[in-house]
Amino acid sequence: MSEPLTQSQIDLRARYFYLSCVLIFAIRFVASTLFSQMSQPVLIGPGIDNTYWLFHWLGIPHLVTHSVIWSAVLDILIFLIPLIASVIPGRRIYAFLFTVLVLVYQITYSTYAIHHFHSLIGVLVLSIPFWFGAERFTILWSAARYYFFFIFSSAALWKLSTGSLWSADQMSTILKAQHAQYSFDYPTSFLTHFHSYLIAHTGMARLFLWSGFALQLSFFGGFFTRRFDRIYLILFIAFFAVNYLLMHIVSLELFIFCLVLLDWDKIEQKNIRSALASQNA
Repeated sequence: MSEPLTQSQIDLRARYFYLSCVLIFAIRFVASTLFSQMSQPVLIGPGIDNTYWLFHWLGIPHLVTHSVIWSAVLDILIFLIPLIASVIPGRRIYAFLFTVLVLVYQITYSTYAIHHFHSLIGVLVLSIPFWFGAERFTILWSAARYYFFFIFSSAALWKLSTGSLWSADQMSTILKAQHAQYSFDYPTSFLTHFHSYLIAHTGMARLFLWSGFALQLSFFGGFFTRRFDRIYLILFIAFFAVNYLLMHIVSLELFIFCLVLLDWDKIEQKNIRSALASQNA
């Protein structure tokens, strides 16, 4: 096992993490999806998830969206807590409160959106290590990195298990279902022409499917070495860029997983050099 991180190294990760979270919820604010912006919804979709049913049995989603005071307070806290945690890192109470608040938000938003979203899973997973001291933080931060690689590699195994890779028109069929409404609304757009081309040329569409599978399968290497984390960082960003082009799926919030792939030693050294340069100026 590697040596536990120092408190200064943990604080550096905390600043990057919590400021990234502020940006994520700023995007959510612009999209009008925070607690006070859900307009007191009525219909719910908890599915078969017992955690969702427990939250609704306790009345939490109703309280945080139908109370003007509570919804406003939680909207403020969802920005205030990570801002404080980024300025005063090391206070575990802020880390714990932020995780709980994000969990409440995730369940509330997903249940009223009638779809169980996973876009904030990176925020939740990466927030937990900050509950603990140096030794446990080091272990849990490493575990978060392994979880990231599990997401990608398991997606490759899922494609193998379903046999979708062997269907000649699998990707073309997915594109038809995904972009039917968009193609109708924007028949002359570049993306519509691009998707239409792939739907008509199943071989090219299948090439994209196999390329994505190969990329996801390559993430198995992350379980055995950290040497190629910089390459995986590039592949991670490239995957979601192509995924947006093909599927029109925005995955900006999942980019927070980039934090487990960064070279923190170089970032720390750069910060030290900048601090020394400013002192000598």
